[in-house]
Amino acid sequence: MIEHPNDAASSSPISRFFRERSNALATVIVVSLIISLSQGAISYSVLLGALRDRFNISDRLLASLQWLVRGGLLILAGVLWMLKRKRVLFRVIIIANVFFTAILLSDVAFLLSLLSGSTSRAAATLLVDVAMVATSNILIFSIWYWIIDPPGVIEGEEAHEPWAFLFPQRSTLLPHYESWKPHYMDYLFIAFMTSFAFSPTDTLPLTRTAKMLMMVQSAISVVTLTGIAGAAINILAGHN
Repeated sequence: MIEHPNDAASSSPISRFFRERSNALATVIVVSLIISLSQGAISYSVLLGALRDRFNISDRLLASLQWLVRGGLLILAGVLWMLKRKRVLFRVIIIANVFFTAILLSDVAFLLSLLSGSTSRAAATLLVDVAMVATSNILIFSIWYWIIDPPGVIEGEEAHEPWAFLFPQRSTLLPHYESWKPHYMDYLFIAFMTSFAFSPTDTLPLTRTAKMLMMVQSAISVVTLTGIAGAAINILAGHN
């Protein structure tokens, strides 16, 4: 849809403020904040909750360092967004998501190591941690899918690049969808369905990068939802 000058002039100052700095980038920064809080909740329940005796001082220091890195990246992203430094901000988002992904993998490994000898109270804590891991898994990979699929951070900038995903609206001409383009919520839907269906649903991956990311996300989901959560439930059932 082409925006006419009169439309731009009549739009509110707040809408212009967000549009100039990219609504999509603002959304991804907010999602990154939610990821940070979810991963921080995992660290809290592990280090200060029923599982605190299973970790030493170095683990506590590592958790504190993670909070510092998360906070620094989010503050930097917010400042760059305010300054309209979109290209630099896009790179910072990639760096932050690499960090979030590494923490996600380490969280899964930590929780797996805690299954042996867990009490019913610890198992209940593990279920809370599984919910936090599942949330961060969905959100982290929704950002990855948004990153790898054109049109990119600036609309139309990467229009010449091949698609990473074949959305139904892209595969055929549908009434009222002729100028359709995916937004962040479309990638969130892909990530959600991949986490719970363990496979693509209505949107197919086209590139090898998209396929590998979906495979990693599905593997993490299988381990957390069927492995860790299932074992924790068995521990609770055994104690009861």
